Amino acid sequence: MKLFGSLLSLLICLFSLNCQSASYQKVAEHTLFNGDKLTEFRLENGLQVLHVPRHQAKVLTYQVWFRVGSLDEKLDAKLKKTGLAHLFEHMMFRGTAKYPDGVFDKLISRMGGTGQNASTYFYRTNYYESVPSDQLEALMTLESDRMQNLQITPALFEREKGAVVGELRRHLDSPVSVGFDQLLDGVFKVAPFRFTVLGSEKEIKGFTLEEANYFYKTYYAPNNATLIVIGDVDAGKLMSLVTKYYGEMKSQEVPRHKVPEEPPQTKERKIYTRHKQATSDSLLVGYRIPTVSSPDFTSLALLATHLSTGMEGRLRKLLVDPGIAVSANGAPSSRPDLFEFVVSLSEKHRAEQALAIIDQEVARLQKKQISEKDFQRALNQEKLDMYGNIGSNSSLANMLGEYLVLSGDYLLGFKMLSAFEKLTPVDLQKAAKQHLNKKQRTIVVIRPAKRGGKKS
Repeated sequence: MKLFGSLLSLLICLFSLNCQSASYQKVAEHTLFNGDKLTEFRLENGLQVLHVPRHQAKVLTYQVWFRVGSLDEKLDAKLKKTGLAHLFEHMMFRGTAKYPDGVFDKLISRMGGTGQNASTYFYRTNYYESVPSDQLEALMTLESDRMQNLQITPALFEREKGAVVGELRRHLDSPVSVGFDQLLDGVFKVAPFRFTVLGSEKEIKGFTLEEANYFYKTYYAPNNATLIVIGDVDAGKLMSLVTKYYGEMKSQEVPRHKVPEEPPQTKERKIYTRHKQATSDSLLVGYRIPTVSSPDFTSLALLATHLSTGMEGRLRKLLVDPGIAVSANGAPSSRPDLFEFVVSLSEKHRAEQALAIIDQEVARLQKKQISEKDFQRALNQEKLDMYGNIGSNSSLANMLGEYLVLSGDYLLGFKMLSAFEKLTPVDLQKAAKQHLNKKQRTIVVIRPAKRGGKKS
């Protein structure tokens, strides 16, 4: 009877949509609006897997997202620094005992891989590439190996510190990049968004091997990661390989840090600076806004589309077409939660002129609803953007991963599109009134350096 029961359980498992194995389980399945099936799996060690099969072409996108960024290292009692998360992104390409420094890139190239890269931000680090689908196992061999067997030697660590310091110096040579740093430092007095993701040169040079190994062993754990695979592979084959290459990894106790709440801003803040590489003024304005999960964020996002997207975007009409600015955009960002205007002025035009025009436009949005025609244009632009995202394997994976680490809900981008269709011009007007308030904004003006290096 025991044998019969075991065989019956196996058959039920094989033919059930809720089939579970000893090493992973199917958590959820969703049908996207284009008919694609998205399935979520989870291994016993906590690794989350998101899979969308697409067999139109024999290629796939492979992404690994870790829930760790510069916020975590700053709030971690054993680190209290910034820059290591980004430095570690670089170290992940430096090799293991099996695949020494330089071999990873060569093997990806031989596979026919494209788009290979990585990025680090306040709240996440992700790694990604696209390969022919028959190279999946070879790629998974490499990716799983560096996730658990990275060699952090003194020589490689010091060499990569030098490369990251060089990147930091290039960052500081960009007027707008420095402007963003100053904007966040001006907005946030408590929350660690005021510390740049790159860290400081002193911090980068001061990281120790002990700190690097602690960071790696703690945060690069399967229960702190999500694997996203979109393309030409069936779920059965994918999960068989995932179990083989990731299943033996051990989960870790990952610290969860609560970001200190920033006190309300009740007075406009202004920062003026000069930059030796600037050839004309730049203007950055940041308004404090709600998080990405808030209904008001959706209204602000559609308002930003009205302002910034397409040839009919209001900022283009008001600033770029008349020749006042080279570029002008307004958009909400999450973590940090800001509505940001960024304007690069033409020569002989001043930031104050652009700010006055933006203020006039914001006041107009607060006093009067946008027309139904303009509202529909913005909504169509959002739909077009979503259709573009969902059509590309890489873009869809990026969207799923970004919303997952931001909000915990990888479907939030699709839910926002549905929420857009329920909005009216009144909602956009209300959001502008409530959140684009001068008392809760910070302004940064960057001007060219005066001759002789003087600043004012």
